[in-house]
Amino acid sequence: MRNIILVGMMSSGKTTLGKKLARQLGYRFIDLDKQIEHDQGMDIPSLFSQKGEAYFREVESRILKQIIPNNRLVVASGGGAPCFFDNMDFIKKSGISIFLDVPANELAKRISNHGKDDRPILSGVVALESELSKRIEDRRPYYSRADITITGVTEVGEILEAISSLL
Repeated sequence: MRNIILVGMMSSGKTTLGKKLARQLGYRFIDLDKQIEHDQGMDIPSLFSQKGEAYFREVESRILKQIIPNNRLVVASGGGAPCFFDNMDFIKKSGISIFLDVPANELAKRISNHGKDDRPILSGVVALESELSKRIEDRRPYYSRADITITGVTEVGEILEAISSLL
């Protein structure tokens, strides 16, 4: 069975929905960020601060490309993963890609409600919603290459319906 790879901005629901989707389908769930943390022996904020974004993106690409296509996996990619190297090409070849297109105001609300400062890419950002809007537009050319785009706040049922003919 084909893998399902979720792409989209941070806090778009890739991990939360991915876990539920994997349970519904009887697939295994993989969170790319957790795989990176395991591989590097440190959390993402520490990796960013100690080794920088360029190093992080290289590790992210390497870990992503270790995913075996057609292996009954639901993968939550990192928010920026599709935008570097040829990662989106790999994602497209590895399974069904789904872009969770959540508006910046909703993402800002989720990030603010999260309460933890674990988003190094947003460290020190004052105008969160504005910054998220800019990042969404910068990343949209990559995200929009996904096989399926689901706009707005999403439920697992919407994803299941959208992929039913592709599995």
